[in-house]
Amino acid sequence: MNSSITLWRASTRSMPKHVDHGARRYELSSIAAALIAEGGMEAATIREIAHRSGYSKGVVEHYFENKDELISGALDCINRRYEQRVDRAIRGHSGMVALRQRIAATLPVTPVIRNEWKVRLVFWSMAAVQGTLRERQAQRFERAIEYFAADIAYAMQTGEVSATLDARQRGYEVFTATIGIASLALYNPSYYNKAFLLAEIDRLIERLNHQLPEG
Repeated sequence: MNSSITLWRASTRSMPKHVDHGARRYELSSIAAALIAEGGMEAATIREIAHRSGYSKGVVEHYFENKDELISGALDCINRRYEQRVDRAIRGHSGMVALRQRIAATLPVTPVIRNEWKVRLVFWSMAAVQGTLRERQAQRFERAIEYFAADIAYAMQTGEVSATLDARQRGYEVFTATIGIASLALYNPSYYNKAFLLAEIDRLIERLNHQLPEG
């Protein structure tokens, strides 16, 4: 065999493979999210993430230097899934129909969404006592409220609801009500079952439809 070909093959074998760091971080974050949903933050250890992923502890630690980064990564992972689910749910819809679909995609009506909420509540408990995490969560809340408010604003423009409402305030109210219902559903799933949660969506929409004009 030509010596130059032999040298080329040897060099390609020793070359490091291209690593998609974004994809790998997402993969590890997904595993961390699953572990947190199963057993809380204590279950999401570097050792267990390494075991489930097949990577070394060193690789996992490269992406998550501490618990804050780990839970933030897990939250980013579930929020990406949530946003993709909402995008699919509201595609082709607007106004009150889009709002209804957005709420339905948010409430824990399936085991997958229920696990997402378990991760959120763990993060929120940490954010309540850590300033950096709290600031990040405040930004996420504000962005979510804007989406809810945009649906209501569109409904106001098309005459579905009173044009004199405060879209931002109503969006805030519906969003926080959704959070409350979702949180209660985790503690009492037998009562807050899927049928109950879907009925709650109807009640939220009905209250909005009958809101009195501002002022």
